[in-house]
Amino acid sequence: MKTKNLSLVTTITAGLVFLFFLLFQTQKADPRNNELVFKEKSSDRTKQTAALHHYLRSKYEADMIRDPVTGKVPYRIQQQEIAFAKTIPLRRYTDPVSRTTIQNTYIPAGPDNIGGRTRALAYDVRYGTGGNQVIIAGSVSGGIYRTTNGGANWTRVSPDNEIHNVTAIAQDPRPGNQNTWYAGGGEPFGNTADEIGANYLGFGLYKSTDNGATWSRLPLNTITDIGGGILGPGVAERFDHPFDFVHKLVVNPVNGDLYIAGHRRIIRSSDGGATYRVVFGGSVGAISSAGQTDVIVSSTGKVLIGINGGNPDPALRGVWVSNTGNQGTFTRIAGGLTLNVDSVAGWRGNSYEVFSGSTTIIPKRIVMAMAPSNENIVYVCYENGLSNASPNFDKEADLFKLDMTGGTNVWTNRSANVPDFPGGNNPATDPFAIQGGYDLFITVKPTDENFVLLGGTSLYRSTDGFATTANTSWIGGYHSQSVTITNGVFLYPGSHADIHNLVFHPLNSDEALCANDGGVQRTANINTAGNNNVVWTMTSKYQTLQYYNIAIDPETGKNNFAGGSQDNGTYMRDKTGLVGTATADSNNHARISGGDGGYTGFSKISGSNQYLYTSSQLGTMRRVQLSSSPSSTTITPSGLTATPGGSGSEFGEFVTNFRVNPDNTEDIYYVNFNRLFRTTNGSTVTSSGWTELTGVSQAVNPTSPANGTNIAIRALAFTRGNYGSNHSLYIGTTNGRVFRLDNPRGASPAQAPVNITPPGLGSFNIQDIAVNPNDDNEIMIVISNYGATNGNNLDNIVNIWWTNNAKSASPDWRQAEGNLAGTINSGYISARSCVIVVKKDASNNPVTEYYVGTAAGLFGVENLGTTLLAGGTPTWQREGGSVLNFAVIQSLAYRPADNVLAVGTHGNGLFYTQLGTPNFNPPTPTGIDDPIVNDKNFISAVFPTFNTASLQYRIGNRFEIRKITVELFTMSGQKMIRLEAGYQNGTVDITNLARGAYILSITSDNRKYRHIQKIIR
Repeated sequence: MKTKNLSLVTTITAGLVFLFFLLFQTQKADPRNNELVFKEKSSDRTKQTAALHHYLRSKYEADMIRDPVTGKVPYRIQQQEIAFAKTIPLRRYTDPVSRTTIQNTYIPAGPDNIGGRTRALAYDVRYGTGGNQVIIAGSVSGGIYRTTNGGANWTRVSPDNEIHNVTAIAQDPRPGNQNTWYAGGGEPFGNTADEIGANYLGFGLYKSTDNGATWSRLPLNTITDIGGGILGPGVAERFDHPFDFVHKLVVNPVNGDLYIAGHRRIIRSSDGGATYRVVFGGSVGAISSAGQTDVIVSSTGKVLIGINGGNPDPALRGVWVSNTGNQGTFTRIAGGLTLNVDSVAGWRGNSYEVFSGSTTIIPKRIVMAMAPSNENIVYVCYENGLSNASPNFDKEADLFKLDMTGGTNVWTNRSANVPDFPGGNNPATDPFAIQGGYDLFITVKPTDENFVLLGGTSLYRSTDGFATTANTSWIGGYHSQSVTITNGVFLYPGSHADIHNLVFHPLNSDEALCANDGGVQRTANINTAGNNNVVWTMTSKYQTLQYYNIAIDPETGKNNFAGGSQDNGTYMRDKTGLVGTATADSNNHARISGGDGGYTGFSKISGSNQYLYTSSQLGTMRRVQLSSSPSSTTITPSGLTATPGGSGSEFGEFVTNFRVNPDNTEDIYYVNFNRLFRTTNGSTVTSSGWTELTGVSQAVNPTSPANGTNIAIRALAFTRGNYGSNHSLYIGTTNGRVFRLDNPRGASPAQAPVNITPPGLGSFNIQDIAVNPNDDNEIMIVISNYGATNGNNLDNIVNIWWTNNAKSASPDWRQAEGNLAGTINSGYISARSCVIVVKKDASNNPVTEYYVGTAAGLFGVENLGTTLLAGGTPTWQREGGSVLNFAVIQSLAYRPADNVLAVGTHGNGLFYTQLGTPNFNPPTPTGIDDPIVNDKNFISAVFPTFNTASLQYRIGNRFEIRKITVELFTMSGQKMIRLEAGYQNGTVDITNLARGAYILSITSDNRKYRHIQKIIR
């Protein structure tokens, strides 16, 4: 479930269905659908917890980018950053500054079967005629998407240099004008509108005149407000304008007037977006976070508006109607003070509550739907301020039916029939849950005024307009489990939780599309009787997932990727059949675990076992054994620092951070604010089996090492190759410190890391660190913060740093931004991820490449270190052209053995590329240049060695050895088996290998001993 303003999403993938919740407690298998079901803790969803989780997610994202000096995100910074990124040369052969190696080809990797959060959705009104199959969708952070084949695949059509936050779209329905579309952005539900957040503010309106194929932003310089004042154009990334949050767009079918339900104002343009006039709203300049609005227009031009019940001006709250839509002509018919005039009996849509400890009024969202078959019928639904959680189990929204027949307004309170199924009482979804208005939607079937769809965390259908409960069915979102859900929430097959929109096929109202936190799904028959019986299928190739972190399978040649995503848990691209979903021509991903996904990591194959480590928000970490029937175990370390203000079951930052050592995958490091926990037995560790590295927490936050919630470890990176005592772990923090922990596997818990912070770096967020796979003296760090204007100067933020002597006591750092260093006029970059690539060119010469993922695309440069050491300035180039475009590159995952780079975006899914001929020669562990071979005191015997289906080995008496690595190679050197085991007698099954000669190698964990034996199968 998604708690209030957080969406935790669900889907189904090819025989693998996993259930989720915020924190997992008890696990059971359901034989009906092969799900893993996790029971929730009953206290996980209270309004206080929901508000906290909403705040913590916004804080995590804001801390990446805001200026720590001012605490704010600089004005216009995202728009400036994209404009600045467009000035960086695109990587091409013909450019004078082009790199010498071949241009990379970036391949979309999905997910194709799950999308990101989507609020805007519409069929072309001509759909189904003359071959028209156009649908337009708006991804909250991915932009405008268009399909011309009914959803078989989608193309992103947003303008390249614009902010891609889209939450509302509308088409001009008039014949001859139907190629005209409008789009707006901004999401106040699930994203804060205060200074630390505002992650999904819109910036104006967009218009298309070629049926959605191309779009351009409309100017915002002539908005006439109430009283004749002029609203300025506003500033990007600053909450100061009604169009920062566009809640609804509607085009009057009579005259083409565009109505915008902006924040606190209803605005109209009568000239196609050239000029605007406020037709309903508050005083000049009064922008408020409690300002959600709604608007609907009838076929005759009658306009109804709904104003949020938490609007700071009580005189504006409620439902209003006008026959013309002109300013001054609206009459209130609900939400006022006079019963049967402007007030309705039983109306609870107005709010006089405030948030605890503040004077901010709690907003109450309101939505409306007019029946197309009888426009005198309107349904109004609003957030009532109650909670469906224990102990009251209240429905969280009220529902009214308005009948305007004959010019008289007759209201009927249908709130008693809002969904509340017997045996329910699960705060995820029953009674009716809307997560503080985050997901609240209502619509009416075009051919039946009593066929009403109501959406919250789940989707419900009534065939009598909710006049009774007898004709209500549960048809999407969560699965009702035959209406008895006390013991857990299940997924609704093919659907997705957190409903935001539903639209009907223009020629066949039995067919519909649903938009939610999992993208867009279709049903061919929304009429199917009964609970759980409507069949949904995901529209494909709607690549809009919002990744926080991605991982790549460490096994060479296996392009399996996984990632934790906002609102969508952890999904895995399976190309080798690890979980039974591999297909050669598909980018469908398997859902591995739920919650808001965090960091992820693969293990190497050990015998027949391979694991994927996953996390969800606020502390939870799981180990999933990959197989056709995966099993999952919670391994969150014990004794963590709780998140301040939480219920005691939240730990650390919102995005749970851990790292698996990519070449030594038994070694895992888990972050809890400034605290770091280690295991060297990842495949078997339990929650109580972790070791806290207290020397690290002491160094990261000396004033509060045991409970340093104000400073967090954000970046971790390792020396590559088989582990040796000369290896190092590099650590980056949210307050601009870089540390090196030498021999991290063998380090005592109290060992202090070496502070190697670049002089003058500042207290900025180090989001990622890259280590040269062949030389761990060379590292690169990236900073994600922007600078803020301070007079005529900007805070001195250098976003990319490099050194080639990181293992010295005082490394020599160089500023490496080069042409990515912006100015006060050009903008700055927010660097989110980085890798150092080792390869060979066409002449077999070694080449080192450097990649940095930013909030405005991916950039690369060759031989950065050579340039910097020679006193030069690097010239970065933008990667990926129109494929990657200016996407937010949140995470990069690199496998140097075969030079595959995976690219995780926040809003546009996953991509990958093959970077050329690998040149992976990692550092040799010290002290083992000449290992002792075939010492009987290490391995005393291996048998049988001829014509055998299994090998047995017997250990000697070197009991200082804790673990061994067992590998089997062909005579040409191809690795066939690799497993890690404790130093004890064992067996290796080689039944599945072809007959022939092989080499067995058994190596001690300290690399001092090796046993080599020829085997005949």
